[in-house]
Amino acid sequence: MRKRTKRLLFSFLMEMLIYGLLLLVYFLAVLRLLGEPLNRLFHLNSLAYALAALFIIVIQAVVLETVTSFMLKLLRLETQE
Repeated sequence: MRKRTKRLLFSFLMEMLIYGLLLLVYFLAVLRLLGEPLNRLFHLNSLAYALAALFIIVIQAVVLETVTSFMLKLLRLETQE
């Protein structure tokens, strides 16, 4: 393998590891903090639940991408964009 390919592969694996850890922490936090309120909302008003779930999904994507990008810059890992 060429040196650049090895660096990109290492960066990719590190990015997946960071993203996976962040996703696990996020999942546990949401489950603990929002599990019961979202369950109640689901049983009371399914439309409000659907909108809340959609909002949470969008916010999750933005926050996790921002944090992952910041961590990659902080670790000075190479990305292929």
